[in-house]
Amino acid sequence: MGPLTRQMEVRLGPDTTKLGFRVGLHSGPVTAGVLRGEKSRFQLFGDTVNMASRMESTGKRNYIQVSNSTASLLRASGKEHWITKREDMVRAKGKGLVQTYWVKTSVPPGEKSDENSMGDSFDSERKSSSKTFISADGDLHGDQDNRIRKTLIEWQVELLSRLLKRIIAKRCSHSSEVQHSFDVFASEKTMPREEIADEVKMPSFNTRTSLRIASSQYMQLPPEVLDQLEDFVTSVAFLYRDNSFHNYEHACHVTMSANKFLTRVVDPKVSGLDDSSQQAHSYEYAYGLTGDPLTQFAIIFSALIHDIDHQGVSNKQLTDENNRIAIMYNGKSPAEQNSIDLAFEVLGSSQYRDLVSCICVDEDEVKRFRQLVVNCVMATDIFDKELLAIRNKKWQKAFNSETESSSDLKATIVIEHIIQAADVAHTMQHWHVYQKWNERLFVEMCTAFESGRGSDKDPALGWYEGELWFFDNYVIPLAKKLEECGVFGVSSDECLNYALENRKEWETRGRDLVKSMKDRYTELKEGKRKSM
Repeated sequence: MGPLTRQMEVRLGPDTTKLGFRVGLHSGPVTAGVLRGEKSRFQLFGDTVNMASRMESTGKRNYIQVSNSTASLLRASGKEHWITKREDMVRAKGKGLVQTYWVKTSVPPGEKSDENSMGDSFDSERKSSSKTFISADGDLHGDQDNRIRKTLIEWQVELLSRLLKRIIAKRCSHSSEVQHSFDVFASEKTMPREEIADEVKMPSFNTRTSLRIASSQYMQLPPEVLDQLEDFVTSVAFLYRDNSFHNYEHACHVTMSANKFLTRVVDPKVSGLDDSSQQAHSYEYAYGLTGDPLTQFAIIFSALIHDIDHQGVSNKQLTDENNRIAIMYNGKSPAEQNSIDLAFEVLGSSQYRDLVSCICVDEDEVKRFRQLVVNCVMATDIFDKELLAIRNKKWQKAFNSETESSSDLKATIVIEHIIQAADVAHTMQHWHVYQKWNERLFVEMCTAFESGRGSDKDPALGWYEGELWFFDNYVIPLAKKLEECGVFGVSSDECLNYALENRKEWETRGRDLVKSMKDRYTELKEGKRKSM
């Protein structure tokens, strides 16, 4: 079960790093058949099915529980050593107290048995790195969080490698002879903020290219590229600081959300066109987002690196205290510009020569890739009034103007909105996800306040009102713009609905939740002091 859960964790991404199995078995006669109707499916019926369900529901995480009936069959087959009697009786609905058994599972060589399972290694992990992972609450927790970090890195590598395959497929083949001077990503004595473009040029549609991209799943990345990609992602993970909110796990959550938006860009229902015409129409409808793997890679890359070296305080605080990076970037978006420069400094080193050649085959692609990343990461500075005014002006020109604007302008705006929405996606997801990240941000702000790096007043005093303001003035308007873009289908409705529901729930329960968060933070702080 351990290897399978780890595979699922890598495929499903963040917030799924504590998966487990609970299995129940019962043996007996069943009735099988196919029910009629719109959702016809083969089903099993009868008391045996019900009892198997009871075995699962009364079991434990990473255990296989079997009934006395199944245990008897195993004993009759000479497999008595496979099972062990459960110490306590199980109360099964409709059956009363019943005796059940656990199935003993094997432990993979080299791994330790998990004390919470019958030999399953799900919660054990061999040490694979000398680096220590910092958890989302800012504490060191050892091997368990090293495993979580490792899983998140594997997930990021899997996602980026799929996009790299699409990039290579679009070019027909990967050329190992492509060479770059490795300061190629550095701008010519300009700051990233000065590189923001009104619109980024998108490639035109090509039917043959579209077919190549569709077959990319059958490609294999060169081993050196895959190794360098894994090393790069690992390096990025350790460039994140041990903040409660702005940490590597947040970067992974933003990446997951951005990827979700990309996969939900929809094509219109078009009839009466041949296949190539339909594909071209769909490509134009989505402003080229569905057919350009380099753009997709740049968006996911931006989500990965957008908060590198974040200090856990606002840009305003960095400027007020004359922080080194605030001075370096003239007090303009210092956190975002610093993240961009650090990411490209790492990527531009000679050890990633093959990876860089895979991402960008020529100077034009290098420039376009950097331009996309700069626009994406700079779009996450949502409190800079100058940048906000520029983005609003672009939006009006693209979507609210009487004159038709270019497809490239619309594509650029949609890309920026994808990363913006992903950055605050917790506000537009299930209530428990919103609560989780809201409290982490609260802890980060309280930590900054108590260290003298925050505002003049306790964050708890205005947190309730501040969240309502943020919903009303940023989150909900942003969700509405996702809908107005016209390329996300029902996903835009989903974001807006969740935002409205979370806002309503916060308005009702927020004051009590702030008090609870403050109490937990105080207890956590006191616990740390006692342990020192």
